[in-house]
Amino acid sequence: MLADIIENAKTLPRAWWIGILAAVGFTLVYAQTGSPYYQSFLMSLAMYVVLCSSWNIISGFAGYISFGHVAFWGLGAYLTAILINNAAMPWPVALIGAGVITAAFAALISHPLLRLSGVYFAIAMLAMAEAVKVVVSYARPITGGGGGIYLRPLIGVDDAFLMMSLLAIVLVAMIALMMKTRFIQSLLAIRNNETASDSLGIPTARTKMFALVTSAFFPAIAGGIYILNTAFIDPKTAFDISITINTILMTVFGGIGTVLGPVLGPIAFMILSEGLWTNFPFVHKALLGVIIILLVLFLPTGIVPAIRKVFTGRKVARGTP
Repeated sequence: MLADIIENAKTLPRAWWIGILAAVGFTLVYAQTGSPYYQSFLMSLAMYVVLCSSWNIISGFAGYISFGHVAFWGLGAYLTAILINNAAMPWPVALIGAGVITAAFAALISHPLLRLSGVYFAIAMLAMAEAVKVVVSYARPITGGGGGIYLRPLIGVDDAFLMMSLLAIVLVAMIALMMKTRFIQSLLAIRNNETASDSLGIPTARTKMFALVTSAFFPAIAGGIYILNTAFIDPKTAFDISITINTILMTVFGGIGTVLGPVLGPIAFMILSEGLWTNFPFVHKALLGVIIILLVLFLPTGIVPAIRKVFTGRKVARGTP
């Protein structure tokens, strides 16, 4: 797959490389010059780009809709704190360690869970997230139980913004480079017809497991960055189902199964939500709900497919291929 990625890097449109370099440049500059308020907002935005892009790997490309993805984010946060407090690891090592352990956990649960499909997989993932929450809540000597776990302050909001944004850029760039690889093409084949994929010789079980592992690793790193900045996490925050719901909403809003959908979705959703909260603080949730319903009715496939359809229509009208 590495050879495919390198080959795809040669054919990736110039606009992609310009966008990636511009995003990296903005991140490096704004981490030094930006206000803490906007750095915090952009850190949350980048976190959801990571969550949405990760969720999109297993749910958008493979078609296995997950209702428990917050478990990986929460585990990453808790494991980072535990490795720092209990194992006295430096925080960079703890952060990577949390990602690796969470990925290993995803590999462990992949065999029983990925034998399910459709609504059964969705419910199983939701149950898994709740089970992890219960275990963390009762493992008081290690996790602090319901009272949560504390860290000494380790990084400021500027560093958290920098790390979360670079993580989001790396993930989106990686997915863009992987779009023409056998891995992503196999996931799309599984989404369309898993039985036919098996008959064509695609190792469906191994491909799905790798997809779940990949989609667990990056949220775990994002959760670790989150707690390095906030210095506190509890089960209610770490495994809040609203994080999964927001992730699904934002991805569908942007365009499920696309590369840029999990980027544009969080951007549009969070800017819209912030604007409504600023101007209509008492009814902003109601207004946001109405807008989401209208967007689902008029843009059922999301922003990216709608934009693509417009440009395709213009090319056809002009007679260009």
